Amino acid sequence: MRLTVAAQACGVLALVSGMACGASQATELARPARLLVVTVTQGFRHSSINTAEPVLEELGRSNGLFHVDFLRMPPDRPSQPKLSKRAEGASDEEWKQQEDTFKAEQEKFRVADAVWQESLQQQFRKAFAPESLANFDGVIFASTTGELPIPDIDAFLAWIKTGKAFIGFHAASDTLKNSDAYCDLIGGHFAGHPWNGGGEHAFVVHEPKHRLSVMLPERFRWKDEIYQYDLRYKPENLRVLVSLDMQASTPKEPWYVPVSWVRDYGKGRVFYTNFGHNDATWKEPMFQRHMSDGIAWALKRLDAPAEPNPTVQAAEYVRSVVAAAAAATGKNADDLRARADAKIASNAQWATGLRPMLLEIRGMQPPARIVAYANIIAEIEKP
Repeated sequence: MRLTVAAQACGVLALVSGMACGASQATELARPARLLVVTVTQGFRHSSINTAEPVLEELGRSNGLFHVDFLRMPPDRPSQPKLSKRAEGASDEEWKQQEDTFKAEQEKFRVADAVWQESLQQQFRKAFAPESLANFDGVIFASTTGELPIPDIDAFLAWIKTGKAFIGFHAASDTLKNSDAYCDLIGGHFAGHPWNGGGEHAFVVHEPKHRLSVMLPERFRWKDEIYQYDLRYKPENLRVLVSLDMQASTPKEPWYVPVSWVRDYGKGRVFYTNFGHNDATWKEPMFQRHMSDGIAWALKRLDAPAEPNPTVQAAEYVRSVVAAAAAATGKNADDLRARADAKIASNAQWATGLRPMLLEIRGMQPPARIVAYANIIAEIEKP
C-alpha cells in the first residue's frame, strides 16, 4: 500500500513528534529532581539530623539524582522552664517564691513560644502551598516528630498521589500521630523502641535480590534504634524489604517488626526506612546506597517491585512469636522454628491465618502471654 503525500507528511510529523516527546521524557528523567527536605521536630529531636542534612545534600549532588531545599526549624526557639525540686529544709516562703518565679518564667515562655510557633506555621504555609509544592518532585521527612503544622494534610497527600515521591527516615513514623491518613501514607506509627540505639540488633532481608535491598547482607547486625508500630500498621499495603530478626535480637518481643518498606500511593511512591537514629548510620556506605536507591525508586528513576507481601510478613511474624515463646517457656527455639517453617512452606496462608491470634498478644502483659504462647505452640505442633 502506498501512502499519499499528505499521509506521508502526517507520518513524518508523528515520527518527529514522537521523537521529540521521547527526547523530552528522557531529558525530564535525566534532570536532577528537586526535593523538599523537612527536618522540623515538634517532639523529640534527634541529634543525627545535623548529620543527615549534609549527607542528603551531598548524596544528591554527587550522584546527580536530586537537589534539596530544606524546611528547617526557625532560629531561637525559646526553652521551656523547669520547676526544680523543693530543696531540703526550704521554708514555705522560699518555696512559694520559687514557684512564683517559675510561673512568671512559664508565662514569659508561653508568649515567646506563641511567636515562634507562628513563624513556624508561616514557613509551612509557604512551603506546602500548592504553588510551592508544584516546584518539587517529592518530599523527604528526615526524623521529623510531632504534629507538624501542615496547613492542609489532605491536599498534601493528594499531591503525592498525583505521582510524587515521599521518603521517610527514622522518626518520620513518629510524626503526625493524630492523622490516620498520614499513618496510612507512611505505613505505620511509632509505638516504642525496645531496641535502643546503643544496642546491636539483628536483621533479615526478605528479598536479597530486590534493587533496594541488594546492597544489604541477607542477615546482618547493625547498631541503631528500631521502632515497633501501633495497630494501624497494615501489612496488606506494604512490601517489606527488611525486618528485625527476633530470634537473634534482645529483647524478644512476640510481634513482627518491619524496618524498611515500599508502597505505591496512588500514582506516587513511598519509601520508608527506620534506620537513621545514630550518626554512624548516616555515614555508613551501605546505608547510603540503600537510601540513594530508595530515593531513586520513589522518584521513578528506577523500577523495582512494590506489590505488598503480607504472606512474607505473616511468616516472619510467626517466627518472632516463636522466638519470644521459646524464651518464655523454655521450649527449643530451633525446633519450633523448623516446625513453623515446614508449615509455611507447605501452605503460605497458614501463617496469615494465625494473625488474629498473634495480634491479641500485643495487648497482653508478659505473665498473661503464657497461655497465648501455649495455644500458638499447639498450632505449630499440630500434625
